[in-house]
Amino acid sequence: MTNQLIDSAKPSASRGGKSVLRSVVTPVEWTDPAVFFSRNGRLFQGNRFFWSEPDRNLTLVGLGEVLRISSEDGENRFREADRLWRLAAADVEVEGGGPAGTGPLLFGGFSFDPRGERDPLWRHFPAAKLSVPRYLLTVRDGRAWLTENRYVSPEDEGKAGVAERLEERPDLMAGNEDESLDAKPPEPVGSEEPGAEQWVETVARAASAIRAGRLDKVVLARQLSLKGDAPFRPEPVLRRLLAEQPNTFVFAVDYDGSCLIGATPERLIRKEGKHLTTLSLAGSAARGRTEDEDRKLGEALFSDRKNMLEHALAVRMIRSVLARFCDDVRLPDGPILHKLKDIQHLLTPIEGDARSDVSLLDAVEALHPTPALGGMPKEPAMAMIREMEGMDRGWYAAPLGWIDWRMDGEFAAAIRCALLRGNEARLFAGCGIVGDSDPAMEYGESRLKFRPMLSALGALNGDNGGEKR
Repeated sequence: MTNQLIDSAKPSASRGGKSVLRSVVTPVEWTDPAVFFSRNGRLFQGNRFFWSEPDRNLTLVGLGEVLRISSEDGENRFREADRLWRLAAADVEVEGGGPAGTGPLLFGGFSFDPRGERDPLWRHFPAAKLSVPRYLLTVRDGRAWLTENRYVSPEDEGKAGVAERLEERPDLMAGNEDESLDAKPPEPVGSEEPGAEQWVETVARAASAIRAGRLDKVVLARQLSLKGDAPFRPEPVLRRLLAEQPNTFVFAVDYDGSCLIGATPERLIRKEGKHLTTLSLAGSAARGRTEDEDRKLGEALFSDRKNMLEHALAVRMIRSVLARFCDDVRLPDGPILHKLKDIQHLLTPIEGDARSDVSLLDAVEALHPTPALGGMPKEPAMAMIREMEGMDRGWYAAPLGWIDWRMDGEFAAAIRCALLRGNEARLFAGCGIVGDSDPAMEYGESRLKFRPMLSALGALNGDNGGEKR
């Protein structure tokens, strides 16, 4: 695990002769977060992030980097990231004030399985990579704040204050329009589904192994490669996701010419003080073309044995994990329907009050991967994924999110996403497999899960909803 400081100031802290991470939080005029992300891409290309909660009450946009915590040591990546961020956050000075989500904030993610074979596709996404941005735009409940983060060394103490040096920053807030957001998507010139036929056979083998008692459930993922006649740019994709997927976490992580972007419905964990909030999201069905068809499809989920079993397994595991950290775990008697544009899911909210020694990353490590992402029991499911899936998930289905200097924050599972690099968009989708899974139906469900990103990439045929070829 490395703790890399990237700044012109010396990375040493001003308390006890060392540098400190100093943040200035300033209220600013409201600005469209997508425009802020897009317009400043010219200055911070390859070093940006975007995060927006499902209700859009909180949106975070980070530019640049003053602190990085990164690792290729997967086995200890959560604990080391937690330890190093605690050390950095202990030497923090914040000027000005704002709500949660302002001030020094660490954003990034982790790989799904650091023990698996690495694919060069994910070379910019190591086992762990989280950073404090140089500039952070926080938009909460219709108001906006800008945080500037700097490391300040003892030699800087006699110089102009950080607040005065804000005048040195580039004009980040100029305007609420940017033509990049409305750019026409590249015309698809081809698509491939590597190993699609083999994947269907793999689902059958996994279901047979589950019936034989090897495990209860496994999630098997596959990929789709979309080629365009020009490079895929994240900015217009981001705008479409925000418009088309209102009940999801919309995210983009732009690293060195690769951008992981998506709209996930699955919160992994949120921590506010001692309060932990998570959910079980497992069991899926298509949306209906009419209100009556949609209602019937949703009702059928509650009577479908396969989907209800898949959901119950996820609830059981998540509840048992929270019970390790909380004295009281609360959840309703049964699931509700969570409706998205193209798909609907069974959802059970789960919450509890954590003990004082529990950190957000403790909970992330214990929950990942949930049965909705990996399977159950966890270790046999992970072993089967390594044995049967035949691809490196990278950061797909892995924890992605943020932690503030008070150690509160939120992580989601990076699903319904694509990795954009040049003229290629690589999409990922996974399905929960149990003993009575039907391989052909699972294949159909995986195609359904590609739709949000295909639509955002401009790759769906408007007449029949199918994929453009």
